[in-house]
Amino acid sequence: MNPRLFKLLDENEDLYPNMLEEKFPRVFNKLLELWQTPHIDDYLRDLMVDKRAGDRQGFPPEAAAEIIRLSNFVHEERNAGKEVEAWEDIPEYKRHEVERLGYEFSSNGLLKSVEDNNQNAVQIFMTCGVDLEVRDERNWTPLMVAAFNGNLELALLLIKCGSRLSTRDKTGYTPLHWAAYNGHIDMVKMLLEKGAEVDFPSQFGWTALMQAATRGQLLVCAYLIFRGADVNASSTDGWTSLHKASNNGHVEVVKLLLSKGANRFARYQDGSTPIDLAIKGGHLDIVDMLNKHIDLKKPDGSEPLSIL
Repeated sequence: MNPRLFKLLDENEDLYPNMLEEKFPRVFNKLLELWQTPHIDDYLRDLMVDKRAGDRQGFPPEAAAEIIRLSNFVHEERNAGKEVEAWEDIPEYKRHEVERLGYEFSSNGLLKSVEDNNQNAVQIFMTCGVDLEVRDERNWTPLMVAAFNGNLELALLLIKCGSRLSTRDKTGYTPLHWAAYNGHIDMVKMLLEKGAEVDFPSQFGWTALMQAATRGQLLVCAYLIFRGADVNASSTDGWTSLHKASNNGHVEVVKLLLSKGANRFARYQDGSTPIDLAIKGGHLDIVDMLNKHIDLKKPDGSEPLSIL
């Protein structure tokens, strides 16, 4: 590992081009030569985009992904705080390839191709070095779209090419929140393995566990707890995962949360406890579960009252 380049990459091991260094030393040495010059952008773009209409032998996928990650890093460093148009100076044949697949060459076209899980189209967009943090009308990035839909291979590709795990929508939800909400367990595992924060809160304090508990996503709840999710985390207005699971009648999730130490006496801002919500919803099996072991003491030391 070249110490100078490693330092220039903010000592981020995920960005370091190991394959280029090992398999393509001439390219790697050229990167070192140009890195702190105005010519590095053009060189990286030339590596990504064959302007000779495809007559140059391409890089293997992992090396190509390293080049794209480096280009995105340089792009962000150079344009921090600026509004940048990343859709210009693209060879016409690349535009035609995208259009032939049914998409316009624009940020909306990229987002639509991700929504459709069209990996061929997405790969063409990415070889052009386009901005992967563009937003749709929901304020979602391509990675959020892939996470919501459970498109694991596409999400992995986006992350390899520089999509940010911590990106947030208008209400502060991340890709992990949306994967958990829809019960995409493999996506949740991958995002956490790649470095997503398990208890990252939304704008109103919601965690991925709360999202999963709301929808009764048992496997996701269990895995998030296994990875350290706080079962008693609460939103800014007092919701907990147990509140949401009890309110929505998710028996197995309630059982799991209680077994992991969830507080059955936690109060929402109007004073409601999980058992209050279960009663209101007519979820008698959950009422019974929450009302068991009445000899246990409340957090303030007083005796809980049975409502049965």
